[in-house]
Amino acid sequence: MAETDDATPERAWGALAPKGVSALCIGAIRSGLVHGAMRRPFRRIMQSRSPAYDVEVDGIKLRCWIGENFTEQMLVERGLHKDAPGVQRIERALSPGDVFVDIGANCGLFTLFAARAVGPRGRVLAIEPSPKMAQRIRFNVAANAADHVTIVQAAVGAEDGNATLYGGNHPGLASLCADVGGSGTEVPVAPLLSLVERANLDRIDVLKIDIEGYEDRALVPFLRTAEPSLWPRLILIEKDHAARWEMDCLAALHEAGYRDIWTDGSDLLLERPREAASMPPAASA
Repeated sequence: MAETDDATPERAWGALAPKGVSALCIGAIRSGLVHGAMRRPFRRIMQSRSPAYDVEVDGIKLRCWIGENFTEQMLVERGLHKDAPGVQRIERALSPGDVFVDIGANCGLFTLFAARAVGPRGRVLAIEPSPKMAQRIRFNVAANAADHVTIVQAAVGAEDGNATLYGGNHPGLASLCADVGGSGTEVPVAPLLSLVERANLDRIDVLKIDIEGYEDRALVPFLRTAEPSLWPRLILIEKDHAARWEMDCLAALHEAGYRDIWTDGSDLLLERPREAASMPPAASA
């Protein structure tokens, strides 16, 4: 019998490990034996047997839902693959005791690798507006006993309030940008500085942000209002949806003193030079 999204997290991690036909389908895709459009019937078989699978990715335990979230689908089928460069950059940049902030945490992938890197003396703040995805993060965090992760179910914006989160049946691509389409859900919104202060963070070593075109309205107000000493040392930002920005987010970051140090096309890693810590907050882009 198919599990529901509400019921499955109650079962311990490992209960939904791929077996039998499902394991064979996943193995065929991972090996490259099945690729392109040929994967579709294999995916249908996998979905018919279970809506979610428990997988271990480089030592991190994840329960991944397939069929509605590309990130989770790829984790089941190909491990890190697409996210490997960004995840590895983040993990190498963090040291025990560091602080990591994940804006748009999805299923908790970056959150959990960062939690492992900073260790129990470090802090991780995972911010995710989708109620469905926040539930999945809680399960995955518990499965990895990452007690130093704080999960906040909220969107990041310029001011406190509520807003419509669009995306319908694709929670991994949800956004406050209406042109995402799909049905909407009302979610709380809070400025990044407010969320950081509520979590009692006195610094941010590394920040990752991927919120489908709303990055400008999350980061630019933070640069204007936060003390420069609180600005992240490194920022990993997805820029695939820059066309949705109302402000030039990258120009604002560059004006604040950040410089590009790595990109893989969709993601950009920026570093704040030490001297930027004494600069005034960035002006409007």
